Amino acid sequence: MGAPKTRLSAEEFDNYPFEEDKRYELDEGELIEMTRPAYRHNQVLQNLLVELVLYFRKNQIGQALISENLYALSPNTRLAPDVAVILGDHREELRNAKVIHIIPDMAAEVLSPSETTTMIHRKLKHCFQAGVKEVWLIDPGTQEVEIWTGPALPEPALAGKDSLTSALLPGFALPLTDLFS
Repeated sequence: MGAPKTRLSAEEFDNYPFEEDKRYELDEGELIEMTRPAYRHNQVLQNLLVELVLYFRKNQIGQALISENLYALSPNTRLAPDVAVILGDHREELRNAKVIHIIPDMAAEVLSPSETTTMIHRKLKHCFQAGVKEVWLIDPGTQEVEIWTGPALPEPALAGKDSLTSALLPGFALPLTDLFS
């Protein structure tokens, strides 16, 4: 039998005195402690974020935010995708936000060995129920990317010499060889 689950309301979670060196999410009222990512995870995440930041500098249609931001995807769910893309100009709304109440248009998750298929599917479910339009699941182990545009199974994974693109980001193309370098 596992340890008892910690249950919090969204208000309790939003004001909880978390330990500085830990990351947490709230999954339908259940407190989830996230593991710290390994070097490879962060390297892939950095490659993705740099390309998105450069894209948004040239195409001022939105912004990419790192995983230190929590998103209120439902009244009792707070998730922190590795990268969230918010299209449009929301800088004033976001300026002092501790928890972001704007639903990201896109989310990217760099998969970690500790994440189970059940955990990933729950995150996908929360994202699409909230209105996220696209989720990229990036697997550093297999060097593949799945592009989900809804809860149904995605098209075949991108791999090898493919490039990561999105209809939401006109002109954005990131070769997987650069993403996984």
